[in-house]
Amino acid sequence: MADLPSRLLRSLLVLTCAVYGLQTLRPQVATAQVPPRAAEVAGYSGLHAASASGAVNSIRQMIANGLDPDVRDGNGRTPFHVAAFLRQRFAMEAPAAGRAEVNALENQRHDAVTIAAVADDPETMSAAIRAGNRAGNITSIYDGTALIAAAHLGHGEVVRRLIAAGAPLDHVNNLGWTALTEA
Repeated sequence: MADLPSRLLRSLLVLTCAVYGLQTLRPQVATAQVPPRAAEVAGYSGLHAASASGAVNSIRQMIANGLDPDVRDGNGRTPFHVAAFLRQRFAMEAPAAGRAEVNALENQRHDAVTIAAVADDPETMSAAIRAGNRAGNITSIYDGTALIAAAHLGHGEVVRRLIAAGAPLDHVNNLGWTALTEA
């Protein structure tokens, strides 16, 4: 275990880089998420297709007609996840209004907030939070939070918004990292 002064200096570096949007000298982990591929999007139907294209009125109508707003694709993505991956912010509102489980995790255990945070997309992340997706959900195979991922990747605006939304600063993932410290 690193001594306390070293850990504090490393923590300060990571948080400073995140706040100022600088990349730290670590491998990027954004590839851990699996967005829908173009062929997959082309094969979508129903709510997934409408979410991928941002067809808000179609989403509302399908849900009103009884379609399950939490239907899953082959990777466990709901229409809400698909909208987050494809930056269809307005398409995220309709499933949420239709009582979709906006805190659901897809097969790689990501929620929409984490998907947008890792993609450095503060607008989509904020849309997910407005729809009811919690900023402090425990996600990913690392049992972390969107804040830990965003701080690690140096996504300053995302970090600022997650803190403002009440994301926990003290959660420790299974790698021993928090938003403020790393093992």
